[in-house]
Amino acid sequence: MSKDNCFGKGTLPVLLDLILLPLSAVTTAILFARLVYYSNYGLRLSSEGFYLNSIANPFAYAINSPPSLFGFVYHWPYRWAGGDIAVLRMENVTLTMALGWILSFLVIRRLWTVGWPHAAVLSAGIASLALVAFHLLSARTPNYNTLAYQSLLMVMIGLLLGDRPGRDYQVIGWILVGVGGWFCFMAKPTTAAASALLVAFYVVVLRRKWLLPMLGAALVALALLIVTAYAIDGGITGLVTRMINSADLEVLLGARHEVSFMFRIDYLAINRGQLTIALLAAIALLLSILIESTHKLLPSLAIAAALIVTIVIALLGVDPISADPISIELSTLFLVPVFICLGATFYREGLVLRSQTPASVVLALTFLMLPHVFALGSGLNYWFAGAKVALFWMLAVVAFLSPLAQQGRSVVTLLPLTVLSQLLTASVINAAILRPWGQTKNLSGYTAVTPMPGGAKLVVSQSFRDYLATARTQARAAGLEVGTPVVDLSGSSPGLLFVLEARALGLPWLVGQWESNAAHYGQPWPVVPYPGSNAAAVEALGLENCADLAKAWVLIEPEGPHHLDQASVMASFGAREANYVAVATFEAPINDEDDPDAYRQSLLKPVRPAALAEQSCREARQQRATSEKWRPS
Repeated sequence: MSKDNCFGKGTLPVLLDLILLPLSAVTTAILFARLVYYSNYGLRLSSEGFYLNSIANPFAYAINSPPSLFGFVYHWPYRWAGGDIAVLRMENVTLTMALGWILSFLVIRRLWTVGWPHAAVLSAGIASLALVAFHLLSARTPNYNTLAYQSLLMVMIGLLLGDRPGRDYQVIGWILVGVGGWFCFMAKPTTAAASALLVAFYVVVLRRKWLLPMLGAALVALALLIVTAYAIDGGITGLVTRMINSADLEVLLGARHEVSFMFRIDYLAINRGQLTIALLAAIALLLSILIESTHKLLPSLAIAAALIVTIVIALLGVDPISADPISIELSTLFLVPVFICLGATFYREGLVLRSQTPASVVLALTFLMLPHVFALGSGLNYWFAGAKVALFWMLAVVAFLSPLAQQGRSVVTLLPLTVLSQLLTASVINAAILRPWGQTKNLSGYTAVTPMPGGAKLVVSQSFRDYLATARTQARAAGLEVGTPVVDLSGSSPGLLFVLEARALGLPWLVGQWESNAAHYGQPWPVVPYPGSNAAAVEALGLENCADLAKAWVLIEPEGPHHLDQASVMASFGAREANYVAVATFEAPINDEDDPDAYRQSLLKPVRPAALAEQSCREARQQRATSEKWRPS
């Protein structure tokens, strides 16, 4: 064993190879397997319903809110999975973890002197931090955020492969950069634009001879985008029109996606407890990696203990000492890397700073910026949104500390970083499993099995299963068939339409107003998202065919906190409540977070002749067009 791959002499190399690294590998496997195991547990009607409706039938909509084309990307995997939600989630989690592992491995092999077996184990442990992207369990279902994350991982993998010797690696690397850039545009155009600038920065500063390959990657992305435009909208003009109309709808909705709001500096919400946790974690890690090699036995035992604690947390979801759920705020995922880097600058009179190479500096800066590149354009606090991709912050630490590899301290440094990544991941993910946002607490307590479209089955709470069973039974008895168009005015239950296999009109989710939990969204100020929800719903339904609206059923939740204005939205397509009869009534499920109360929902069936309803729709649209024409500007 080389000096770089051991702690010292005597029993310590044996401790490393036979205990610590295998224990770390087991910990990574447990963290990953636990999240995969719960892939068929739970369902959030709002956000996951939106994702599923978007993926199941993306070609049904002429507009996208938010302006993302993720539904087209994930549509074919959805078809291949037979519409099985659990399989989709497993694929999403596995792909994210695999890309994070590959990227971490390439960074370690690029900057550190570690053999590939050790690098594989260490990089897998660090990559477990990629699972933090699923701290809101609804993100397990493929969506625009996970696609943007996976795209950025692909771009960085491509850049690192392009830097390896060998023409094959370079060609594959730059193709990946192009494909990743295209995927990024399909997920979030704002993030795609920012990532293109970041790639240009990386190339200009580090490898100017890469200008031609970078142009090739851009051409790959452009070619894929042109093919996409013709496949979706029949040409470039159609796709541009779609994206412009989608952006206008976001402004009308009040989703805070305007360009004027996009470039901002958000407040990092921290409290004294999280500050203390981050500081203690950084101090413990610095002591474990900077202490002299002759005193490595105690830190090694501490690392082994930390791994065991991490496994206990991963399996039980509680602190083994206090038996309470671990609580790690997402801000801590930024503070820990910052404190580590600050502390390391004082080691041996600034050795880490003085010994930086151009590659380590550029990589560290790139990884440091990537979370904000990911968050760009989000209506959420950028620190909160960026923390979903906290793996990039940890990889910035890996790059920043790389001068220690020259001192024969590769594994000495990387193993504690790996263990810390695993501990943070276990804490965040298990808090999500114990307290899933928008669902009943503790997924492990779910026992009721409910059928889903495509022959899939999900394990949910008993109350949620009863709600879905009642809605499905009453809807089918009333004559709601598969594929029936439905206008969802509940503002919060697009997932019910997916379960009923109905076609949501206007948008996959006609979102209502949401009085947000400021702490949940990472904002230090009160936020009322989507104040223009009624106007946006009218605009989106105005793009639907009157023939479909004439025969559409309507889902309402009159007393719900997120409901759309029934009278005004119906009037936009020439309908009113008297044109429908309530054929099914049931109560929305209670959850422990954003909707702690039950609200009655009703499914309304049209009773007017379809021809008369269609004519009324046309007349209403003509009147609206006339009034808008004469409205003062």
